[in-house]
Amino acid sequence: MAIAATRLDEDAPDWARFTLYAIGAALVLRWGILALELAPLHFDEAQYWSYGEALDLGYYSKPPLAAWLIRLSTEAFGDTVFGVRFFAPVAHAWIAWLLFATGRRLFDARAGFWASILYLTLPGVTVSSGLMTTDPPMMVGWAGALYALVRALQAEEARAIGDPHGENRDEPLFWWALVGAAVGAGLLAKYTAIAFVGGGIGYALFSRQGSAGARWPIDWRGPGLAILGALLVFSPNLYWNAANDFAAFAHVGDNAKLGGGAALRPDNAIEFVGAQAMIFGPVALVALGAMLAVGGWRGEWSYRLLLWLTLPLILAMTLQAFLSRAHPNWAAPAYVAGSLAVAAWLLDRERVRVLQAAVGSSLAIGLGFYALAGVYAAGHADLPRTPDPFKKMRPNPPICAEALSLRGDLKLLSNDRRLLADCMFAGGLPLERIAIWNSDGPAGNHYELTSSLEDGDAGAYLLLVLRPVDRADGYLRRFAEVEVLKTGAMRTHADRSTPYTIARVSGFQGY
Repeated sequence: MAIAATRLDEDAPDWARFTLYAIGAALVLRWGILALELAPLHFDEAQYWSYGEALDLGYYSKPPLAAWLIRLSTEAFGDTVFGVRFFAPVAHAWIAWLLFATGRRLFDARAGFWASILYLTLPGVTVSSGLMTTDPPMMVGWAGALYALVRALQAEEARAIGDPHGENRDEPLFWWALVGAAVGAGLLAKYTAIAFVGGGIGYALFSRQGSAGARWPIDWRGPGLAILGALLVFSPNLYWNAANDFAAFAHVGDNAKLGGGAALRPDNAIEFVGAQAMIFGPVALVALGAMLAVGGWRGEWSYRLLLWLTLPLILAMTLQAFLSRAHPNWAAPAYVAGSLAVAAWLLDRERVRVLQAAVGSSLAIGLGFYALAGVYAAGHADLPRTPDPFKKMRPNPPICAEALSLRGDLKLLSNDRRLLADCMFAGGLPLERIAIWNSDGPAGNHYELTSSLEDGDAGAYLLLVLRPVDRADGYLRRFAEVEVLKTGAMRTHADRSTPYTIARVSGFQGY
């Protein structure tokens, strides 16, 4: 593909308008669905809310950007489910527009439009747009870095071999600086953003080739400036980690759990790959596999760049699942570039109907997801647990409501950070009003870092644990005074109840 092919075609304004209409419609629809509150907060969302109530440059398990955004949105919309989740669909809307802009630069506006539509309708994006986790803001940084990298490479090539149309005669160092800033912003949301650097390095070392067929020289001041920009934007969290024994980085290593000589888990790898079909969509995933098998893209630098920012992360996470475990969403950033690669390749091969099928199947899965969520929101207690898309989020809120009704002015104590996070959100409790049981010593989460129950604490607490306990229990017998206020089981589904115990305790005698 010659540089001249990146000129904006005559239909670009129409494609841009169509893309904006689609993005705007999806954003308004998703905000409307959020307002219905079909599901309680995920405990991770509640945890990030609690982080945002104590603004900092970092937290034990995560960098700070998600917490900052939640604090901003809840200041505007209140401490509500909608307030917490407001920026999730906004982030995916921005990603969709950045994909259009990138596709228009690499291919044409039609490819950008279809890449944007494909991404917007991905089942994983449908789910992620309803949950304010660290993924949406991190992926905005990823998409921004992709666009800036394309502009930087085009400007480098135009400077090296000439651009008769003059459309790529930008200052490459400007775009390299933006690459770094976008990667740094992604890192402020989630450390997975570092994988973008790995994909970019792989492309530079093994696949870089000019659009005219020659390997043009890169001014290495550009990548150096990108590294500097990333470090500068990411520096607040680096500072926090340095001041806290690099706790968040250590947590990432622990989360991987690659050591210990555990048996290999091919079942986990198969499950992980299967889950990718429900993130990227089954038709789109098959199309990506066909693209790799059939070929026809190896001579195009644009495709090679996109695949370097798609495949290594998927393969790395599949290997992680094979060696230990990997959550399905850990490969989610790969589908930013993957959406554009699949859309452009199908258009090049005049397989528009396959592209339409990919979008249609993803829409059907998304609509089915929302329909199922609505059914369970109306009566989950009378329905079986297994099909509930939000089954893990049902037990804690009603148990928290029960505990908060008995709390008075007591601090809340639990051994479960997830339960604490949900109860903190439900009761609007700051970190100063909770404590966590931490008999292991070293901090294993942010609450243990800031709010561990200490030996010799004589204060009174409301203890909440998710199991039945009695006076001889390992928790209760460590207090001088104990009054069991309530014990029982909270029914969440027709076939599932969650046991719990609430007790007033004081005079902690040590672990």
